[in-house]
Amino acid sequence: MVDTKKEFAQQKWFHAIDFGKFASAGRFRPGHPQNITLFGFMDLIQHIDLEDMSVLDIGAVDGLASFGMKTLGASRVVATDSVNKETFHRARDVLGLDVEYNPHTQIKDFRDIFSAGEFDVILCAGVIYHMLNPVSAFLECRKYIKEGGLLIMETPYYAHEEKACIFLNSETEMVNEIYTYSVPTKSAVTGLMKLAGFDVLAVRTIKGPDRITVLARATALDRISDRTPLLKRIHESDTCDYEFRYANVIPSPESSDVTYNGPHDEQLIDYHQYIPNFPLHPPMEKEAVGKTIWTSENGNH
Repeated sequence: MVDTKKEFAQQKWFHAIDFGKFASAGRFRPGHPQNITLFGFMDLIQHIDLEDMSVLDIGAVDGLASFGMKTLGASRVVATDSVNKETFHRARDVLGLDVEYNPHTQIKDFRDIFSAGEFDVILCAGVIYHMLNPVSAFLECRKYIKEGGLLIMETPYYAHEEKACIFLNSETEMVNEIYTYSVPTKSAVTGLMKLAGFDVLAVRTIKGPDRITVLARATALDRISDRTPLLKRIHESDTCDYEFRYANVIPSPESSDVTYNGPHDEQLIDYHQYIPNFPLHPPMEKEAVGKTIWTSENGNH
């Protein structure tokens, strides 16, 4: 008989996941709150009724968000990742949750897998800064989300500039990590949401690391709030990038009745004080087993 705790103690983990008698080690050093980059998502998702909804989790890693959303009542949860994570497979087996898994899959591959308007909710957390073309993520997500569906986008961001900018990390080095290619400002993230056909509903941020989570609803272009005059003209004229013309991106054969009943505002989350109410996120006092996914013994600072 497999000793799950002993087996998981040998694994390298990105997410801290509650398995009942123990939890997996997360990406941060011992004694530090785990899963903090998902706190914005966790704060927003508690106000979204996932019952009978179809959900896509882009960049699922070990699967915490996928498994939690399935536990919250989603009828279908699809997880994707660029790599095939053994920790996802084993966590899914132990938790006994019916979550579809598509490893070796990037956003550009969705056209070969999914249909237009297939999902009520899409989570894209910790992904766009690893993409050489981060703008495409917003437009691709718009293709596969139902009209009225919700997109939750999470990323590192630069908090000290109000203008809508995307900084080239290889030149500015805002994040000392070789797979981080760009860092946007808050207004760049919200602006790209609007450019891609989403109406921004709420924003959550954390400090140290500076991360932003934006919730937005897929809607008709003329119903997007706070459009600049230029954005209105862009929407009316369509783009000259033929791969992402609105005529091909926006129309969805399906509509969603997913609801968000939370505050429509911007909030800063103090992750040292915040206690998430999200399934399978372990309390700090839970015994953790396993190794950090990072090479540093102290985890990811």
